[in-house]
Amino acid sequence: MIVYYAVGGGLGHVTRARRVLDALRIDDAVIVASAKADERVTGRYPVVDSLDSLAPERIIVDAFPLGLRGELAGIDVPLDYVARLLRWDEYRRCVPHPLPHFGTMYLVEKVSHSVPCERVVELHLECGGHAAAAAARPPHSTYWLVVHSGPEDEVRELIAYAEELQRIENDKSRIVVVSQCGIGIDLIPASSLFANAKRIISAAGFNVMLETEPYRDKHHVVPMPRRFDDQFARAARRRYDFSSRICAAR
Repeated sequence: MIVYYAVGGGLGHVTRARRVLDALRIDDAVIVASAKADERVTGRYPVVDSLDSLAPERIIVDAFPLGLRGELAGIDVPLDYVARLLRWDEYRRCVPHPLPHFGTMYLVEKVSHSVPCERVVELHLECGGHAAAAAARPPHSTYWLVVHSGPEDEVRELIAYAEELQRIENDKSRIVVVSQCGIGIDLIPASSLFANAKRIISAAGFNVMLETEPYRDKHHVVPMPRRFDDQFARAARRRYDFSSRICAAR
């Protein structure tokens, strides 16, 4: 059994888990995650909340090489590591245990840290929504799209940003909100609405930045502060493309 260890806040880790497993063509994996199971995100992969009942032959560790709190320190199972941007100094301050030796370090975006490993592989992930998902019918003929799973205060901050931008541009298009915190519509994948949106407003999490790659010309990025994820560094990479727009959230 292959286990993908995706314990972390929100749906981002499990969304990336499915993308990585699909890219590696692994069909029989189990995802360990703190987020609730949602087949729209995880598809055919079962989700459990801990390693306790599992006997994995290999663990693919997402984002945090020692787990979110160091819970993987000393584990006696072969490990691979999926690396995305990480506030490495802060993570190591909180999780100072010795790093394990990994078989493969999969790079899903450029990172500034490294771990002991036998090989490094750049892994290309599909930027669109899951292939099995049907395209959503646009809710309005002309609309701006605010996309953020939550929390509620951040979704409202993005809505306020969109409203202010509309005021500046004198644009009266309908603002459609996609979230998983009770505001707007709960649609997964939200990327099914990207093509027809006049503007897309989001934070700078890994998955939404990947999914909006084909829509840079209409994507407005508002990075949000996170304990370990470096959204500001990820957003800054778009700053050098003049067709992207970046607003500091704080």
